[in-house]
Amino acid sequence: MRTLLDNPPGSPGEAPSSKRKLAAILHADVAGFSRLMGADEEGTHQALNRLRSCVDPLITAHGGRIVGTAGDSVLADFSSVVDALSCAVEMQRASRAVNDPLPPERRLELRIGINLGDVIIDGDDIFGDGVNIAARLEALAQPGTVCISQTVFDQVRNKLDLDYRPLGVHRVKNIAEPVRAYAVGLPAAAPRPRKGRRPLAAAAGAAALAAAGLLAWVFYAGVGWERIGLSAPTKPVEVAGLAAPARLAGRPSLAVLPFKNLSGDASQDYFSDGITEDVITALGRFSNLLVIAKSASFPFKGSNASPAEMGRLLDARYLLEGSIRRAGSRVRVSVELTEATTGRHVWSEAYDAEVDDIFAVQDDIAKRVVGVAAVKLTRFEQERVLAKPTGSLAAYEYVLRGRDSFSHATSDDNDRASELFQRAIDLDPNYAEAYAALGGSYYEAVISGWSQFREDDLERAKTLAQKALALDPTTTRAYRVLSNIDLFSKRYDLALEQTDRALEINPSDADNYAQRGSILVWAGRAAEGLPWLEGALRFDRANGFAAARLCMAYYFLRRYSEGVDACDRALTRNPGRNTQIVTHPMLAAAYAQLGRQQDADGERAIVARLWPFFDARIFAEQFGTQEARDDMLQGLKKAGFH
Repeated sequence: MRTLLDNPPGSPGEAPSSKRKLAAILHADVAGFSRLMGADEEGTHQALNRLRSCVDPLITAHGGRIVGTAGDSVLADFSSVVDALSCAVEMQRASRAVNDPLPPERRLELRIGINLGDVIIDGDDIFGDGVNIAARLEALAQPGTVCISQTVFDQVRNKLDLDYRPLGVHRVKNIAEPVRAYAVGLPAAAPRPRKGRRPLAAAAGAAALAAAGLLAWVFYAGVGWERIGLSAPTKPVEVAGLAAPARLAGRPSLAVLPFKNLSGDASQDYFSDGITEDVITALGRFSNLLVIAKSASFPFKGSNASPAEMGRLLDARYLLEGSIRRAGSRVRVSVELTEATTGRHVWSEAYDAEVDDIFAVQDDIAKRVVGVAAVKLTRFEQERVLAKPTGSLAAYEYVLRGRDSFSHATSDDNDRASELFQRAIDLDPNYAEAYAALGGSYYEAVISGWSQFREDDLERAKTLAQKALALDPTTTRAYRVLSNIDLFSKRYDLALEQTDRALEINPSDADNYAQRGSILVWAGRAAEGLPWLEGALRFDRANGFAAARLCMAYYFLRRYSEGVDACDRALTRNPGRNTQIVTHPMLAAAYAQLGRQQDADGERAIVARLWPFFDARIFAEQFGTQEARDDMLQGLKKAGFH
């Protein structure tokens, strides 16, 4: 098949009689076709014929024209970009039907690229950049998916009800301008014309929950595989308990305050904040040092409180403060370690370095602070804390920007974060943290109801996290992604294993303390989860996630008054949607158990306003034991829910 990838329009090879037209171009091939032919030439050829007999008629049925074929490739043009994308989706669905009976290693999975552009017509052939870009997009597509250009996205985004995920900007061979690409998710049914904004995707049998805005809670709670057609584990969970408070005893505590941005450019805050976060992470890997969480120390950004006051509020013996001034390719980092109770300056240092050396600066800060705090290090701990995350500063900056977008917790910001994480991977394919962060954004899209294709996105999140760990087994964010996926599927024992691995690497990670406690509560083991949640709040008093799960633990332990206090703290510290989804029904049930019916009625009114179709039975079903489900349903019914 000729696509003139090395003979662009305007070259001597262009026929003088050629005509031009605007067309939607579809380019498809089979992923790994050469490998498959090498393994079984005859069998692969027969399988390709079966596949082509299913997908080729779809092109004609959607108003397209097959321009050419070569080996495993197909080139087609369409007068309508909507028809082209609809055809591509149907081709992938047909491909799945053909592949389902085959073992994974023998499947012929299509990759499809679609572009809308100007093409040269020469007889039955088409040429030009419009065709070349479609071919390059096909190469960017994951097996079994469709990849489209910005021009296609602009035309179809409001016409076809599909899941469009930005893949960032790519420089591709023989194309002068960078190409912005989007991945298109494959729906379970044919794509529907859009009617207004994109609806939330609902699990089978739970459409009322999605309409009520409860989807995020349902996913995070771990409801799951049964409702999407997969089986959940049936064996009882048995996990050896760990004494969380024992891990905290006797360790010097340190809070890293947000480094000040002295660059005179507020847009550089992401850089100083990102450096602060990574210093916190590096220090947290020392098992004999208790490091206060970022979410606890960052509210003190710009604070004029005294060291003694900040130390008291953060429950920290030492405070590490710093500033960053960035100018061109150079950066100046100043740091100071203070004993909180006395205000005594224990150590200070200033660094002038090339920006590419910022990792060495972080490493030196970590070593010096730990030395001053009189922490005994093992050789293993020193080696793992000094591991350099990437050799590309640009990739590191993309991850920092992505983290900033991710923290805003909206669909658009999550898409933006995904795009930035992918750019980091494009620059450094061995950057473990970027893979873990991208996996986290896929998972977030599922639990927040922003993804229409939950199974695919969960699998993608899992693959990315596993890739991160293959590159760097100390990537704690990757373990948390895997733990969340196992929690989603109610595989509590596996979720705990992943969290324990992360805690072995970073014993001061408040999020993993909260995660472990949360898993135990969902598994019906509230008494075991309680000290872990309390430990998370020891690291980070403002941790709304931990406080909300602590509310649950107290409820199931019938300590209703303490549960009310924990719920109030959760709503004060983190009033976001996911916290409210869990906390207001819990508060209503706790108030009802305390006989405070007027307060229970008030919480029920809030739930009714936020989620008109709230269903008490479905809410209660999310918990891991029958006893917990019965307790919750009883409290909700007592509060007046049905």
